[in-house]
Amino acid sequence: MLDAVSLRGSRSYHNIDYVKLVIFAHTPPPFHGQSYMVKLMLDGLRDREHGGEPNVQFFHVDAKLSSNLEAIGQFQWSKIFLILKYCAQAYWHRFIHGADAIYYVPAPGLRAAVYRDWIVMFLCRPIFKKIILHWHASGLADWLNTKGRPWERKITEWLLSGADLSIVLSEFNRADAARFSPRAIKVVPNGIPDPCPDFDKTVLPERFQRIRERREAKRTTFTILFLGACTGAKGLFAALDATETLNRRFRARESPIDIRLFIAGEFASNEERQRFEQRVERLTNVSPETTGKLPMVEYKGFVSGEEKKRLFESADCLCFPSRYSAEAQPVTILEALAFGLPVVATRWRAIPEILADTGSRLIDDQNPAAIADALENLATDDISLKCRQVFLSRYRVDQYINNLAQAFVKLESDRTTLTD
Repeated sequence: MLDAVSLRGSRSYHNIDYVKLVIFAHTPPPFHGQSYMVKLMLDGLRDREHGGEPNVQFFHVDAKLSSNLEAIGQFQWSKIFLILKYCAQAYWHRFIHGADAIYYVPAPGLRAAVYRDWIVMFLCRPIFKKIILHWHASGLADWLNTKGRPWERKITEWLLSGADLSIVLSEFNRADAARFSPRAIKVVPNGIPDPCPDFDKTVLPERFQRIRERREAKRTTFTILFLGACTGAKGLFAALDATETLNRRFRARESPIDIRLFIAGEFASNEERQRFEQRVERLTNVSPETTGKLPMVEYKGFVSGEEKKRLFESADCLCFPSRYSAEAQPVTILEALAFGLPVVATRWRAIPEILADTGSRLIDDQNPAAIADALENLATDDISLKCRQVFLSRYRVDQYINNLAQAFVKLESDRTTLTD
């Protein structure tokens, strides 16, 4: 590992461009797409350093402000003191370790989170020579234009404009970065470790078998998976309604196919949890016979590791009709593609870009009938290999880490060229 003190202030290491970077971003918990991708980035950069590619040395400020999903984006006085603490850590790395570039993840269109950005940028931008903004969420530009007050727009533009590098997840997300006139924009899609390296041997044959059984109208199941934050904006209740609609259709035809919906994730509020429980209870009381001995809806809670893997392997389709305002590049969809899982999702934000060439189904909104139509089409459609190939070609973690490292190093090499 490189020694932070001996390399202080250096511009190269054995004739390669070298950058010293403060990464001001939090890792799980709470677990969501952004925190998970930050963790993967840190792990990947650390592996590169240990593997003999020491061109990025980082110092991590784990700027954790929320302990659960419900607290994210909510104002709490304690968060101000935490922000000041994390900024002090950034100062330490700047002046003690000589890290003169800072990496930061801007907020989506949430007022309290935007105010957090103001404090961090006001305190940290003046002391760092290079600013890197990584736009993991979308919607800030639209929020400023439609809901932001004039003075909020001016302050946000003053503090976020002119970054040396803005990293976006897709072409769709470019608009948020461009709103603040950065010197450079780099598109770097997210990438995850392959959760199913034995896909061809273990998952594909069983999925093919279930498709054949459904095509031949044999007694079998069609298992739908909803995985993510359990909110209406993410599509939880639309998925519930669509599953009920599809189940009624199959019952009316006396189809031998049982419809199941597995739901996994944390609730962002007690109100939505209660709404969900009441909805499922009403659904069970109205039609307890819908799937014989199988419950039509089963809530799994937060899942990870082997439990999550088993859910993806046993599912036949991911239903993710999100209309979440800050949606950018949902990791849940990337995971589904890695398992060769067809997806029903909304034409929302960058989701159509992710699903291009997969054969998955896109719908315009959270209309349950339209979602049910798409699910029914996928019940007998064989597109698993297409989905898997898109993952392998676009969304692997090694591509994600290499592209980020190259963007960081290029920023340093451009600066070195200009100052030589």
